[in-house]
Amino acid sequence: MLHTARLTTGYLLVPIILIMLMPIPGSISDAKGNYVALGFGLELCQTFLEARSNGLDLPYRHWLTGYLTAVNKLTKETVDIRGTTDIDGRLWLLESYCIKNPLHSFSRAMETLVTALYPKRMTHMPHKHA
Repeated sequence: MLHTARLTTGYLLVPIILIMLMPIPGSISDAKGNYVALGFGLELCQTFLEARSNGLDLPYRHWLTGYLTAVNKLTKETVDIRGTTDIDGRLWLLESYCIKNPLHSFSRAMETLVTALYPKRMTHMPHKHA
């Protein structure tokens, strides 16, 4: 099981890192806001809920962290979209959305999560005390 989790992590992280390193001109979607979701973003919310209820949501957690990292990189005046929300809080928000919208994609649930987190995002790096 651990070997499978490591392989899954590798398969998820490598494309995310490559995408983050690619130059992106202008906006990150077309004029109508359309974009192509990849990987677990294509899955339905109901699939995420099933995985979560069976303790098999690790790949979704990895996709979530990659998505939020990209949001941090590509959103103006955003250092950390999470603000003070921890992983359990983010997953609870996703789960709540997916329970209400089981046929929506996981990427659409993520868009809703980012919208909810945006007002409380960190806009500058915290100062470290010596």
